Amino acid sequence: MERYTEMDKSVIYKGYTIQPAPRQLVDTGQWELNVFISWSTEDDEDSRHFVKTGRYATEEEATAQCIVYGQQIVDGKVPGSSLG
Repeated sequence: MERYTEMDKSVIYKGYTIQPAPRQLVDTGQWELNVFISWSTEDDEDSRHFVKTGRYATEEEATAQCIVYGQQIVDGKVPGSSLG
């Protein structure tokens, strides 16, 4: 079982909304990255969900890393993770 945090720390980056939602792993109490990226198109709004395995000791650290990870995805720096 995993616990999700509230997605209230979203940031706008290059026209994309990055919503960190780190998950706490019940077995270890550590946190992993879970991020939603959304953007508006001409007709609609689109979004993608990304998870990155990694263990962080605190929710705050994981939230900060979610934002960095989201920015890297927007910048095209994460192989295999695209918004197109």
